[in-house]
Amino acid sequence: MEAGHESDVLAALRRPMLAAGDVRSALPEVSRRLAWALGLPFATIEIDSVPGDERRVAFPLRYRSHSGTLLVPADLPEPTLRRLRERVVPQVATLLAVAIEYKAMAESLRTSRDELYDLTTEQAGLRRVAVLVASGAPPADVVAGVVAETAALLDADATRLMRYDTAGTATILAGYAKPDTETWLGRRFHVEGDVTELVLRTSRPARVDCYDNRPGVLADLVRSEGFNSSVAAPITVGGRLWGSLVVLWSRREPPPPGAEERLAQFAGGVATAVANIESGAARARIVRGVEEGRRRFEHQVHDVVQQRLVSLGLELRAAEALVPDELDELKSRLCHTIHGLTDVFAVLQEITRAIHPAILTQAGLMPALKALARRSAVPVTISPGPERRLPHSVEVAAYDAVSEVLANAAEDTHDFSINVDVTIDHATEHEFLVVSVRDNDVGGASSALGTALAGLTDWVEAHGGRLQIARPADRGTSLCIMFPTDIDSGRFDAAPTDVD
Repeated sequence: MEAGHESDVLAALRRPMLAAGDVRSALPEVSRRLAWALGLPFATIEIDSVPGDERRVAFPLRYRSHSGTLLVPADLPEPTLRRLRERVVPQVATLLAVAIEYKAMAESLRTSRDELYDLTTEQAGLRRVAVLVASGAPPADVVAGVVAETAALLDADATRLMRYDTAGTATILAGYAKPDTETWLGRRFHVEGDVTELVLRTSRPARVDCYDNRPGVLADLVRSEGFNSSVAAPITVGGRLWGSLVVLWSRREPPPPGAEERLAQFAGGVATAVANIESGAARARIVRGVEEGRRRFEHQVHDVVQQRLVSLGLELRAAEALVPDELDELKSRLCHTIHGLTDVFAVLQEITRAIHPAILTQAGLMPALKALARRSAVPVTISPGPERRLPHSVEVAAYDAVSEVLANAAEDTHDFSINVDVTIDHATEHEFLVVSVRDNDVGGASSALGTALAGLTDWVEAHGGRLQIARPADRGTSLCIMFPTDIDSGRFDAAPTDVD
């Protein structure tokens, strides 16, 4: 056996080893090819440590943390066994270990991609519901949006928003269903036998994997409509169990793993929406409810998904560096995977571009605004501002408002700059955070800050704030955005009204 021939043999084995969905399932065919190519009666590659016997010689395949075995006939001549030990075994060990690590990394990457998709899907649904509520949409439109978004989130066939009434009964207030499916809107049912009974009894998410033998009127109705399984999450309003959000599937398989947890997270935003609709409270509460969802998303993306992608990239680079030069196709496959991982990371950065930076939570409003100014396409000057921290919801509201103004102003073609002054006003009974944004676009055909007003007024008011605009002669345009430092107060009867 020549060294070049052995390298060619091992190179020919890498394709079936890497192409297989499972490394262990590929080993019988790889072993057969190895034996044929080396002219051996048989050769067996095992992914585990296997002892030899009177018929077989066992060569350990050790590479980093992996340990396998190459078994060959015991009656081979000693020179042949020595060449196998010195020339073939190291290459087989390397190939086996790289194949195992490659499959593990690929699976981990797929898991990270799926987690990222789930996170972004949930966040997008929460944002769409928040827009409906914050824009003052009719309650019927809001709840219709809620049930439709929930069905899309879990790929369900139907969704029901249930309100608990007297003991053991519930009314369906909203529903979403695929064509030819009844929504049962406005109907009251006894919940015995249904997933809603489990939620009502425990105040926790619950599931029913199969309705075949469940008693009760509502269970009978579920079966009659062709549904086979369901998951429900409680909706708690004002400290009491208000109702539940229910999703149903017609397929025979049980609901997807983790459906209860995902639905429970979504139901948190729904609870805020229901509370706002029923009580007529300020729209700021729904925004803060969504902010909680956004903070969860922010933490999971920055601290979990991004860190995992970086770790996977480093592992792939390390694996690529360990692959022998003669395994050129394997190196190419690993390089291609690394580029794909880089693309996924770039997409993640695009998705998170609008998410609040960590500096806002860790350091506060002023450092976050200064960081925002450094990234702005328009020259921006930020005043020193208050030194003390404000409630998180106030800082988030002010940061988002300034971010929106700068993003819109960057689209203006005029040559101008922007000054941002942040102060705390104590002149009235209530304390206000005052953010003044001024441009020097004197006499411009279109005001730099004026373009930011579309939608910004509603956004500020949804956070309990107020926006005023002034265009004094020869002084550009000024926006004055005021937020009560206690947003829950929502009182502007004594707010300052003058804008310089």
